[in-house]
Amino acid sequence: MLNIIREHADSWLVKFILWMIILAFVGTIFYSWGMGGSTASRGGTVATVNGATVSFEEYDRTFNNLINFYRQQFRNQFSDEMIEKLDLKTQALDSLIDRKLLLDEAGKQNIHVSDAELVDHIQSFPAFQKDGVFNEEFYRNYLKFNRLTPKDFEESQREALAIEKVQNLVKGNTQVSDSEILEAYNAEEEKVKIDYIRFADDYFRSTQPVSEDDLKKYYEKNKAKFEIPEQIQVEYVKLAPKDYESGIELREEDIEDFYNAKLPDFRVKKTFKASHILFQLPLDKPQDGTSDEERQKQAEDTARAEAEAALKKIREGGDFEALAKEVSDDPSSAAAGGSLGEFPSGMMVDEFEAALNKLAVGEISEPVKTPFGYHVIRLDGVTEERVKPLSEVRETVETQLRQEKARLKVKRIVRRLHQAATVSGNLKSAAKEQETDSQTTAFFSRDKHDLPEIGRAPEFYNLAFSLQENEIGEPVTTFEASFILKIVAKKAPSIPELGDVRAEVEKAATQNRDRDFTQEKFKQFAERLKKENDLKGIAGDIKEDILHTPFFSRADSIPGIGNVDALKDKVFGVKEGETVAVSALGKHYLVRVQGIQEPSAPDTGEKKKLAERLVRQKSNFVLQDWLKNLRERSDVKVDKTLL
Repeated sequence: MLNIIREHADSWLVKFILWMIILAFVGTIFYSWGMGGSTASRGGTVATVNGATVSFEEYDRTFNNLINFYRQQFRNQFSDEMIEKLDLKTQALDSLIDRKLLLDEAGKQNIHVSDAELVDHIQSFPAFQKDGVFNEEFYRNYLKFNRLTPKDFEESQREALAIEKVQNLVKGNTQVSDSEILEAYNAEEEKVKIDYIRFADDYFRSTQPVSEDDLKKYYEKNKAKFEIPEQIQVEYVKLAPKDYESGIELREEDIEDFYNAKLPDFRVKKTFKASHILFQLPLDKPQDGTSDEERQKQAEDTARAEAEAALKKIREGGDFEALAKEVSDDPSSAAAGGSLGEFPSGMMVDEFEAALNKLAVGEISEPVKTPFGYHVIRLDGVTEERVKPLSEVRETVETQLRQEKARLKVKRIVRRLHQAATVSGNLKSAAKEQETDSQTTAFFSRDKHDLPEIGRAPEFYNLAFSLQENEIGEPVTTFEASFILKIVAKKAPSIPELGDVRAEVEKAATQNRDRDFTQEKFKQFAERLKKENDLKGIAGDIKEDILHTPFFSRADSIPGIGNVDALKDKVFGVKEGETVAVSALGKHYLVRVQGIQEPSAPDTGEKKKLAERLVRQKSNFVLQDWLKNLRERSDVKVDKTLL
């Protein structure tokens, strides 16, 4: 998922996914609000929503909870780069504003949560259950570890349920029409494959040199591009929790409390070992007078008959593994005698797993139909769901607890250090009092700050450029460390003389000329392609290979190209054999639609599943629009100086 976010961060799909994540987070934002608070201690009001305040403490706690939330999702892949890319500060503030708006609306709509509803809700949390039943001890351990009172936690959950009721009220009447279902089905199932030539927007080089007069004109027109930005020098103290972990001593009581609070993390899913023989549905080419439904039924009958024949051979003494190698339509498992290895519950499609749950170890199923065809399944082994005991995960628990305590220790040190430095104005002496040292950076700018000792820490740089000279900033906490910083020197921005940046200007002017020249050549090729439909001839002229894609749908990322919406919009709007020319994302494309795969009509089951999914998607978009409109109608004020 991280790669998808990096490569397609601007696509509507990824934006929707991220919005869905944060929307889900709104309703449960205080579930673990006592865990991993910020090192910052300043107060103030970050925003007001119809008179209700969002305090800095509330915002800071939410920001850190959101970081923890994403860290749990992406684990080792999570980094400061993701914090910046996902703009988690804005997400945190928006989630709080949405929360205030939803709670305000709940009051206006006279929506309440009864004590019985609250009890049922809390007792349903897996973290508070043992063998599927609410466990009071687990609940108390969780509150104790997260330094929460029952009153605070239960009130936060009451609010979460009220928010959920408002959301459901807004989404409740969402419906989709048959035409919407068919349109969505066709959009997902219609596929094309293309032949294309691709070249960069500066592919062709103009033979015309950049004259001295052109150079001067380009510089005068684009002076701002060559401005030397403001630069600053920072004195800072860096405190990394990992540097304190070795000195942390753990008590057995703390280890047990931490383990009990984290029990869901140690739950091991039920796993299966299984083998199968697959018979895919052999869809023949359309014949006169044969409908899609008839062809589908014929294919199913054929696959089922083959599966039944294979099952009969096995029950008459045939070798399962040998038969799988001979007839299975699943090449990867067939080579291993049909073995699928070991896999967790939930990995296979529902029909396949339902069949597994009915089998005893060593037993072979009747033919089972799934979207992939008909399967003959053998259950080779099963391991029931369990919770790993403390003895089994002690090393992991101790490591995580030591990390948690190290973060808390750093938090305390940072708080004391910041207070001392703020009073004295002397960061160096305050650092020595806490048995650490301050360091001083070289000069750096907003855009050029290659400081290995700081790393990718957008919060550090954003704060640094918001401070005045000799001002000590609020503590900054990143994924790896906490910082306290002080601006010790500044250099104002300046425009250099042409002579000082001549080489850079000449390079930029040349690139600009080449882009213009390439754009003109692209227009000529596009016109030629439209008239002659000769992609091969153009490829030969520019000495580029014609590339090919397999079939892809509108919902897919184009294989070998990426999620280029402008290109998809064009190729799904023309007939087979026709050509299009598209410029997008710094590339030029000359394309011929090589094939079109029209979708068949959806069956009843497909329509039902698609309708359910569309209702969920549409209802969430309805809620998103409703929240946007509600926010526009509300009195929302934000003080960004505190962020």
